[in-house]
Amino acid sequence: MKKYYLHNGQENSGPFDKEELRVQKINKDTLVWSEDWNEWKKAGEIDELKIILLSIPPPPNYNLNDTQIFSKKFNFIKYVVIAISLLAFLTIAGKVISEYNSSPDNPDLESYTLKMQTRNNITNLIKVTTNQFSVDTFGGISNLDVIVTNNTDYTIDAVIVAIDYIKQNDGIYKTEYLTFNNIPSNQNKSLAASDSNRGLSIKLTKTYIKASELNLCYDRNITPIIGDPDPFRCN
Repeated sequence: MKKYYLHNGQENSGPFDKEELRVQKINKDTLVWSEDWNEWKKAGEIDELKIILLSIPPPPNYNLNDTQIFSKKFNFIKYVVIAISLLAFLTIAGKVISEYNSSPDNPDLESYTLKMQTRNNITNLIKVTTNQFSVDTFGGISNLDVIVTNNTDYTIDAVIVAIDYIKQNDGIYKTEYLTFNNIPSNQNKSLAASDSNRGLSIKLTKTYIKASELNLCYDRNITPIIGDPDPFRCN
């Protein structure tokens, strides 16, 4: 059964099936996402959800005399003036808050979507390579440099790389770790690895990636929750 996620401007909720969405009382402007979509959509734009959208029935007809009609009109005008004044205040307050109190916990939808796409593709955007290191005839690796390339538009705070030194029979002789800190966007950093008196080749594995600017916490040893559309977002 197809599942949907909701976004209230601050956080995601879900997953929900169509009947569970009905209980959530969504309207046409509610932001909805499903795993087969590339972006968030308004519920009113989705044909399959229009049948469950919250609607308000029209009031029943009621005969009013002239005095009652005048009273109703007066109250209506009063409430309209109050509503317009409140709307103007909220509009001004919203602009002030967005300009002077911008928060990473409340990004606009476009920024949130872009960061989520980057988080979900982080293992492909962070590349790990080596230089032309030396391999001894009888086994042993020296002059090894490991290079981490940040192909995102955000600063990466830390990357931990595991280095497996592989023996002739494909067994692992030893494993060492290198930690790379503060890699600027679209740049790389290199670190020298330890020499080894055994081993004919190496294997590199990205075990941990952290980026506060992206709200990213990737740990290879933690299995993502099935169905989570944003599994590497920091809690």
